[in-house]
Amino acid sequence: MNDTASQLNQAAAGLNSGAETLKTKSSDMSNGASQMSAGAKQMEAGVSSIPEVPSDPINTVTAAVNQLYAGAQKVNAGTGSVSSALDTLEAGTKDFPKAAAGVKALNAGFETLTANDETLTTGAASLKAAGSSVTSGISQLSVGGKTLASGVTTLSNGLKTYTDGVATLAGNNKALTSGTQQLADGAKTLADGAEQLASGTQTLHAGTQKLVSNNSKLNSGADQLADGAGQIQDGSSKLYDGSKELGDGITKLEDGSDTLATSLNDGAKEVKETNASDDTISMFATPITDEETKITTVENNGHAMAPYMMSVGLWVGCLAFCLMYPLTEYKGKLKSGFAWWASKASVLYPVAILQGVLLILLLHVFDGFTPVEMTKTILFAALTGACFTSIMYFFNITFGKVGSFLMLIFMVVQLAGSAGTYPVEISPSFVAKIHYYLPFTYTVNAFRSTICGGESIRQAVIVLIGLTLIFSILTILQFNHMARRKKQGKLVLLDWLEEKGVA
Repeated sequence: MNDTASQLNQAAAGLNSGAETLKTKSSDMSNGASQMSAGAKQMEAGVSSIPEVPSDPINTVTAAVNQLYAGAQKVNAGTGSVSSALDTLEAGTKDFPKAAAGVKALNAGFETLTANDETLTTGAASLKAAGSSVTSGISQLSVGGKTLASGVTTLSNGLKTYTDGVATLAGNNKALTSGTQQLADGAKTLADGAEQLASGTQTLHAGTQKLVSNNSKLNSGADQLADGAGQIQDGSSKLYDGSKELGDGITKLEDGSDTLATSLNDGAKEVKETNASDDTISMFATPITDEETKITTVENNGHAMAPYMMSVGLWVGCLAFCLMYPLTEYKGKLKSGFAWWASKASVLYPVAILQGVLLILLLHVFDGFTPVEMTKTILFAALTGACFTSIMYFFNITFGKVGSFLMLIFMVVQLAGSAGTYPVEISPSFVAKIHYYLPFTYTVNAFRSTICGGESIRQAVIVLIGLTLIFSILTILQFNHMARRKKQGKLVLLDWLEEKGVA
């Protein structure tokens, strides 16, 4: 109990000493704050006395800045005093933790002594917490004071730099005034140039509108000029070539004239010196002697026209049989497109071959037709029948009666283009262009060779075999397509044409 009372007395003494120190330092802080307030008021007065910096009274600004600097010095001194007082205050509050410890011990003794000291315990705890808060706040106040002192120092340095800059500005006042005058003169010149620019812009706008309004004429004229330039260039080239040819022709004409004159003179002398005998007269009457070489001999006009008419007969015979024979009908179940094609081809091709053989034999028996190469003629006639049948077969199963009509028209074209009656050299130019693309051309030439002898028929045989294979393959593909469509229950082109009444 006595120990606790002693500790309490020591804590109270510490609190009294800290309170007296705090009171003293608070007075010092108040004095420093008063100095800071006075310095701030002086700075405010100096700031308010700064004029709006006209071009001439720069010295007045300098004096006001000096006054502002003096006030800043006083603020700096007051800030130093506050910072020193805060340090002393922080040193005086070091005994606060000891006081807190004494209060804690006192609280323990009172708890032992009596159960009715709850109020005293609560107050001691509050005093401890307040002591810690005061200690922490004083530390923060000390740090803030130091920061304020540093900021005032920085402000003082900045004011000094500003004062030096103002002095420099005062020294360059004359140059600034001269530059301002030059700037005013330049602004006036710029205004005059702006007026001229606006006037020129209006002129440019008017010219642009006029140019745009004539844009179509300008484009048209440019196109005409380009076309004219191209024509001039072509004409110049032709003129140059013609001039060159004309020069060569004139040179040749001069040479020919000299040669003609010399030859006429020589001929006149020779005629004058020549005696007119019977041989001489005969020579002048028939100066050219023709020589004839026969490749073969055609007995009569029938043998000469036979190649042409046999080609026409075989074509018409194949066309007629394809019209009469049901090319697309089938019995029973449809197996495949190839089987469908084979069922018809097994009849068509033997009939076509038999047609060619019978043509030659019947002509021989009833008309006395006797080719030089009878066997070749029969075989080629059989090949021709097979080739023509393959062509008819494809067009008839694809287009029906329309295909037969097309084949009839194609026959008329071949009559003119195959040169069966007149040579291609004396036929129109259209005949010469289509001559080598017609089957009749090769059949007529081959029949002429087998009937009268002479040239080889190899080329004609190769062409006809090629056509037979090509159209047979196309016919098989068409049958496959038709069979697939039939199995799917869909119409093919031939069925559609039949529905429309065309095929």
